[in-house]
Amino acid sequence: MYKPSWYQNGKILIVNSATCGINKDGHEQYIVDPATGVRSNDTINDSLAEACEQIRAGDYQRPDMGFYPELDAIEKDIFVPKYHDRSINAEIENLIQEHQYLTPKSLGELVDLGFIEVTNGHGSPSSDQRLGEIPYIKVSDLRAGSVNINPTNMIPISLAHQFWRGNESGLRAYDLISPERASKNIGEFCVLMPGQQNVVLTKEVIVVRATTNAPFNQFYLMWALSLSAVRKQWDRIVFMQTNREDVGKRMLEIIIPVAVDTETAISFSEPFRTYYESLENARNQFITNIERSAFRHHIHLGDSA
Repeated sequence: MYKPSWYQNGKILIVNSATCGINKDGHEQYIVDPATGVRSNDTINDSLAEACEQIRAGDYQRPDMGFYPELDAIEKDIFVPKYHDRSINAEIENLIQEHQYLTPKSLGELVDLGFIEVTNGHGSPSSDQRLGEIPYIKVSDLRAGSVNINPTNMIPISLAHQFWRGNESGLRAYDLISPERASKNIGEFCVLMPGQQNVVLTKEVIVVRATTNAPFNQFYLMWALSLSAVRKQWDRIVFMQTNREDVGKRMLEIIIPVAVDTETAISFSEPFRTYYESLENARNQFITNIERSAFRHHIHLGDSA
């Protein structure tokens, strides 16, 4: 049986090139000067072809190329190149090495330790059921770090109880919520503000919450999950299911830096706590002033009570 020159027993050669010379419309993709945005007229951006040429030459020294255990891919039944591209996690590994007061923990490990809870949304009511008083939160309502209530997407309280499987939503102030599917913002978390707990979340979201056993709070989680080194890891685990991105249980592989003591965690999370609590204080003051006004206003500020 013929074996190519790059063959290594028990290993898979994986190439995770960012470009292949054509764009999504099938047209040639040229190199763009990042400083000016000017597109080259004669140099095609084809890192895949470059990688193949290096393989032919016996050179495997590329950040988007490497040999990975065959058994690992078979056991996980995952053969998507970027999933096995360990260079994607290089930034989080370097960050933790540079800061000795941080230790790496995956979300799955934090769940097993009882430090965090990870759940999904409630469900997705049909469009003709969206007439009532309880906000229904879609993936498109999660942006810029906030849960934005759309007054045109409200459902009856009785229907909300069905999705909640009880009289309460199970949500808490400052829960962290991110799209899980069908969004370019997967892994970008938003904060559920006080007064927004009584909502129905689409089933296509992730809810992350620190427990009372954790050596950190919600604001530290937001600090950690919004780090560039953490955000980049989502690129590795987001696959395509037909035309819908999906993360599944692979999200539990996301690694975040955990402070070695509570004092360090508090110091890192302080800007986030100050920001979100200031938003809440400003909101309460605004509502108080509006309610005292001699005029009537129709404004939705996220109060779902």
